[in-house]
Amino acid sequence: MSGKDVSAPVVLKTPAKINLRLRILGLRADGYHELITWMQQVSLYDEVRIEPGGQRILVNTDREDVPGGRENIVHRAARALREASGRKALGARIYLKKNIPAGAGLGGGSANAAGALRVLNRAWNLGMGEAKLCEVAARVGSDVPFFLGGPAAVCRGRGERVEAREALRSGWFLLVKPSVALSTQEVYAWSREKLGREGRNFDETNGPARLGRYEYGNDLEGVVFPRFPELESLCAMLVREGAVRAMMSGSGSTVFGFFRRKREAERAAIRIRKSEQGKNCECFLTTPLQERCFS
Repeated sequence: MSGKDVSAPVVLKTPAKINLRLRILGLRADGYHELITWMQQVSLYDEVRIEPGGQRILVNTDREDVPGGRENIVHRAARALREASGRKALGARIYLKKNIPAGAGLGGGSANAAGALRVLNRAWNLGMGEAKLCEVAARVGSDVPFFLGGPAAVCRGRGERVEAREALRSGWFLLVKPSVALSTQEVYAWSREKLGREGRNFDETNGPARLGRYEYGNDLEGVVFPRFPELESLCAMLVREGAVRAMMSGSGSTVFGFFRRKREAERAAIRIRKSEQGKNCECFLTTPLQERCFS
């Protein structure tokens, strides 16, 4: 990404994230959720290859469950950047090699989009500043601004207001992705129905929310676990296998356990894969990232 020839192909790794805390504060007047979340990037990566040039934006992937073309969030990000620049004759070929599962609550697509914004801003010689780039990112997706920075942050609003936070320095996260994939839009629709029944509207006059230094949990479990009790069972299994805590990431369906020692996490992964409830799950052993992946 730092080469002299900005038209040369660029290959970068984009990380997954987990939500260590996701608190739903209520429904806003615009219909969105007001939330506050603590996110940490972890060592599970997709590979994004970008070849700037031409006048068309082309996006392809290596997985059938991840669409290419205009449906892909990376295509939307490239289009949004081009529109913000006011220059129509900009193009690129982008290929995504996916290791981060889709429909998993790990932010893989958002990270891909953030990486593409960084690379294309430079390759297209746009010179867009950080504030403007974050503005474009927020239009693409709520988690995209977080991935422009990292590796850890507290995010507010829809998730687009990002405040850097010290990254975790140790430990191992065992990510367990069951065969079910969840739609972020659908999960938030379930939450919207629940908040509507409870009359929980967000009150801006209450002032900004704060998270405790060691506050963990995910409010979306309240609408996901009753529909998919196997996810709650996997969390319980992680704790039985030695996790200090276990919870769902984002809107699911991935759950994760935090282990202090690698050996304990490896043993838990083996036992989960051999179990009846974990036989169709993917397990990923990861560590918290200490530095941002790209800048």
